[in-house]
Amino acid sequence: MENKNYNLFLKLDLSKYIGKWIAICEGKIICEGINMKKVFGEAKKTCPNKRPLIVKVPESETMIF
Repeated sequence: MENKNYNLFLKLDLSKYIGKWIAICEGKIICEGINMKKVFGEAKKTCPNKRPLIVKVPESETMIF
């Protein structure tokens, strides 16, 4: 499931989340915010038995390789 979440992160238009933390679980964005600990806590409540992908959406272009 983690690869599915990461692949989704790479493909989505995340422009409305710039500068924010997002949590992706089971192939969808489940929460977002400016505080990583709060986003992680909400993600664990939403998907308690899963391992969500927690990512800060960069404010400028990022090269991933």
